Amino acid sequence: MKVGSLALATVALYALPGPYGIRSAFAADFCIELTATEFNRRAERRGDDNACAGSHSSNTKANARDRARNNANNAIAPQCLDNVSPGIAQRACSRVDLVANTSANSSWADSPPAPKPSADKVKYIGHGTGSAASVNLCVMAHDIRLRTHNVVDGHCPHNRGLLPHRTFAIARAWARCAVICRTP
Repeated sequence: MKVGSLALATVALYALPGPYGIRSAFAADFCIELTATEFNRRAERRGDDNACAGSHSSNTKANARDRARNNANNAIAPQCLDNVSPGIAQRACSRVDLVANTSANSSWADSPPAPKPSADKVKYIGHGTGSAASVNLCVMAHDIRLRTHNVVDGHCPHNRGLLPHRTFAIARAWARCAVICRTP
């Protein structure tokens, strides 16, 4: 049997009614961001980077954005782990016609589920604690702004005839809690 035929047969098997049940062969998990009504907490943080203009300054903006996103995600994570209850999770999933996914999946640490709505960075943070122990959680970061400025710096090389300068980048991001939901 060819690989294409095997894939088609697998999809057809999942779509069969009867004892197998009708379910999607393409079931998926999503990180669903909690609204302010569901969980009214968010964290806003800063990240910065600097480098001499030239060869190393191209990553300055990206590094500042990544640091801001990570700082915001890390700031909100403990509140998510301690306070997002199974009821909050189920309401958030129901809002987008999904169900809460309570099963563990170790691959989420390397590749978290797709975000809904979109986010600039998603991070899986694990199961909640206490009353939220059965809830799989992630955090979702969103960029706010990025500012750069240059300052003359005698420690930077200046082989182009211009005054040596250093580029500074300062980014801000905010993050909210999210729950992992799956297709029913």
